[in-house]
Amino acid sequence: MNSLPVNNQEWLIKKITKKGGTISFYDYMNFVLNDKKNGYYGSGRAALGSKGDFVTSPSMSDDFAFLLSKQIEEWLIQVKSKSISDDKLSVIEFGAGDGSLMSGLLEYFFINNRKLLKNVCFLIIEPNKGMIEKQQKKLEKYLKLDFDILWRSLEELEDRSLNGVVIANEVLDALPVERIINLKGKMHRQAVSIDKELGTLFFKEIAITKELEESIASAQEKLDIKIPPNDAPEGWTTEWHIDNKRWLKAIYAKINNGILLIIDYAKEAKRYYSISNSNGTLISYKSQKIVENVFESPGNCDLTSHVCVESLIYDSETLGFETIGIVKQGEALLSLGL
Repeated sequence: MNSLPVNNQEWLIKKITKKGGTISFYDYMNFVLNDKKNGYYGSGRAALGSKGDFVTSPSMSDDFAFLLSKQIEEWLIQVKSKSISDDKLSVIEFGAGDGSLMSGLLEYFFINNRKLLKNVCFLIIEPNKGMIEKQQKKLEKYLKLDFDILWRSLEELEDRSLNGVVIANEVLDALPVERIINLKGKMHRQAVSIDKELGTLFFKEIAITKELEESIASAQEKLDIKIPPNDAPEGWTTEWHIDNKRWLKAIYAKINNGILLIIDYAKEAKRYYSISNSNGTLISYKSQKIVENVFESPGNCDLTSHVCVESLIYDSETLGFETIGIVKQGEALLSLGL
């Protein structure tokens, strides 16, 4: 039994106890990140930037947003040229963090293309109220200038209503994941249990769900991968991004004419599901340091997992998206003039 301290987080103990004492790792990750009162993002506790828990490219430098804005501008012009209506274009950011990227985009258009700016609505899809407050503070300057900036949920948007660009910068790596573990040649679902007497959390194995089993089987057939890989050691563990397709489907339903840009940490399937990658990619961050104990300070640390390139593309194209291409971030920025 693998047990680790829970750091007296009574709110989490109560949630797990209410669920019968054991929850899936998916539910654990969802709680510690998105719980409205105690979750890292849900409460707005997430600290980005050099003085926070971790950095993102937009929080490190204005250069990232400036260079990316050049590409966004080009795409908006392309979308507008194909439009047969005079409806406003949209730039939608899903999960906008502390607002740094959106702030950079607005500043770019304000300086370089005010004419286009007048015909663009900027939407932020942010499920966590605590983060919305941070974003509104970051964008206060542009709100006072009466820029068309709105916060909406996906459910509030009409189907096939968006014409423009949807940006997801480091979003998918924060979606809750299932954890799959290989024991005696069979796949199990990793769960989290609470030992009330010791006040510790520990990993526990539970039966794999039919949905999860079918999702993995489909990917293995279509992508020519094997999970677990041949000769995988006992205890070989990986993540499975069960929410990616759900998220993509929800986005796809809203787009009429546009482009979805996903920027994230990713691995190719052959590396993701390899023998050498025997404990997946799950990692926690606190005060700019890697925290290997994913049970440490639940709700006070970021918890993230790389995405699989091939499975993401497969899920996207199955829904109807067309892949424009894949490029490493450094190469993209260089091509944009870095």
